[in-house]
Amino acid sequence: MIKAVLVFLLVMLAIGMVGNALFPGRIGGSVKKRFGLSSPATCKRCGRYMIGSKGCNCKKGS
Repeated sequence: MIKAVLVFLLVMLAIGMVGNALFPGRIGGSVKKRFGLSSPATCKRCGRYMIGSKGCNCKKGS
């Protein structure tokens, strides 16, 4: 039973390493976002905070 658990953990470690090699930084970014460690998204044009996924209204007004 212990051997099966160790093999399972080693396989999961290998899958994690392959995933991290193929998509570096993807997991870290989502973890930072989930725990609120990343800075909030702001509009590059006017500097307002981005709420939602549609973007900023400043582009429509100009």
